[in-house]
Amino acid sequence: MQTQLYNPNLTRYMVRSSDVISDLRVNVFEESSEQVIWYKERFLSDEEIVEHFVHNQTSTILWTIHKPKRGWYIRVRSPAFPPGVFISLLPVPHSSPDYTDAALYFSCRTNGLLSSPASTSISPQKPGVSRGSVDSDATVVHSYPPTPPVAPVATPPSPRSLNAKLSEMCPAPAQNARPQTRPIPSRIAQFLLAPHSTPHIPAPQPTDQTSFITRAVSLFKNHKPSHSLSFTLTPTDNIRRTQTAVSSQSHLLVPQTPTPLLVFHDTTPVLTCRSTTGLLEINRAEERILGVETSFWIAVSLSYLEFLEDRESYLAAMTD
Repeated sequence: MQTQLYNPNLTRYMVRSSDVISDLRVNVFEESSEQVIWYKERFLSDEEIVEHFVHNQTSTILWTIHKPKRGWYIRVRSPAFPPGVFISLLPVPHSSPDYTDAALYFSCRTNGLLSSPASTSISPQKPGVSRGSVDSDATVVHSYPPTPPVAPVATPPSPRSLNAKLSEMCPAPAQNARPQTRPIPSRIAQFLLAPHSTPHIPAPQPTDQTSFITRAVSLFKNHKPSHSLSFTLTPTDNIRRTQTAVSSQSHLLVPQTPTPLLVFHDTTPVLTCRSTTGLLEINRAEERILGVETSFWIAVSLSYLEFLEDRESYLAAMTD
């Protein structure tokens, strides 16, 4: 694995799955440590495969991931959500400009800053979509923490709200009361999960001296995956900003790439079977802007990682 350059805005975690078939547990460690922060393990119910995403120190179930025994869907829920409310991971339509092979997208509420542009939908709204999906819930009134929502809405907890829950089991020293702040406005934002490829290499300018093989090798390097399970999680707002910038800076040799919120680097040895290891990087600057707890992004990422591991089965189930 290549040496990672230090970036103060990046927090890194190691992801390691168990090679014991009966366990099916995925652990998330602090970087360069054997301290497990979160883990995901699988259970079977009558109708679904349910995975628990757990805070290791307190054994608190923070998120549950739901998939059917037959058919296809991926739904992420918090125990705090009302019944029937979830966040869905959905396939990106072929007609979308964001479409790539095996890409998924989802919607959730985040901080809505005045500088935030209007979020452009990856997939147009369709009539009759289940109200359980947060991106179809356009009529609810939402208050972002510290005040709770006044109506059911799929809202990942902020670091403040989640730490408040954990402090009930691990009380913290009393602190001086702070004046109540005004609620931060929120918005529904969309995010793209897509396989991660190697950085773009400028294609050679076609000249008489440029051979066909040289151009073909450059094209291959620009599209081959760096690892089969590596991927990014990127706000679509960042993708739109980059697309706008690229259209006005077409003279640049190396096109800009959108800033991801999270990147997973697959480091699994080639001959390894039924086990995955990798490095997960979260951009703290992006995360602070969104105002959503880290555990949510990790839970979504592990759900997508499992999807990539068994994508052929998922794709077959979608056609049933």
